[in-house]
Amino acid sequence: MPGSVGGAGYVPAVECRMPRVETGACFCGAIAATMDGEPFWICYDHDDDCRRAIGSPLTVWVGYRPSQFNLSRGTPKAFSKTPGVIRTFCPDCGSR
Repeated sequence: MPGSVGGAGYVPAVECRMPRVETGACFCGAIAATMDGEPFWICYDHDDDCRRAIGSPLTVWVGYRPSQFNLSRGTPKAFSKTPGVIRTFCPDCGSR
């Protein structure tokens, strides 16, 4: 039967990979961002400062290069307790 799988007129699907785009936002939606492409690193951490800052026993970090990151809405507030580490969060809802 023409057009059926394996029959006359069958054209196999061609894999078409769209570029990866991730989106994220804070809990209230005041801060939003997009990240284009694959992250260049993913890791987890459980040191004291990270646990206190996040309020969780384990933190997962996903790293994108600055050229891959676009802050599309809002302005996060910044705080630094640990030398060389700047933590940002939503000034309205407090989420990171």
